[in-house]
Amino acid sequence: MTAYPNDPELLARVLDCYKPHCRYLTSMTVSTADNTDGAVLGTAELAIGESCYIDDTGHLNAVEVNIAYNQMLYYVLAKSVQERLVPAFAQWSMTDYWRRRLPDTLITKLLSRFRRPIDPRRFSGEFTLTRAAQRRLREHNPPLIVLDTAFRFWDDHGRADGEVTVAITGHVA
Repeated sequence: MTAYPNDPELLARVLDCYKPHCRYLTSMTVSTADNTDGAVLGTAELAIGESCYIDDTGHLNAVEVNIAYNQMLYYVLAKSVQERLVPAFAQWSMTDYWRRRLPDTLITKLLSRFRRPIDPRRFSGEFTLTRAAQRRLREHNPPLIVLDTAFRFWDDHGRADGEVTVAITGHVA
């Protein structure tokens, strides 16, 4: 297994598209099994000082889970491009990633399960990229990159998890 420790400069760049009070991801390490299937695991620490859209609910809610997931996704993808961890991104430069991160990255399916309430002020997370594959929808269009991912969040007492499918459009092979 190869591990990549938290990169504060990369993390700051990943989060720069978020308003300061919406930056939940505080650190993340990324690791890969020593194989060629492109599976990547990210382990994160997160904290939500105050919700960016609603009064304090006292627990992690669906909107915050989605934002926290997005931040983990963006960090893992950035590290995957930077370190050439995923074959589907082998031709990408970091410039390609930064240019395409927001307009081309779309969640196509999101399933969340809330097992026990999580205190949003400090919690842990895990992001797993289980598969990255190219799909061509039309002969003359560039292929999509489809990502199968999973996540989980936890603290001392709570737990949430889910699966997310992501499509990256406009890919040029």
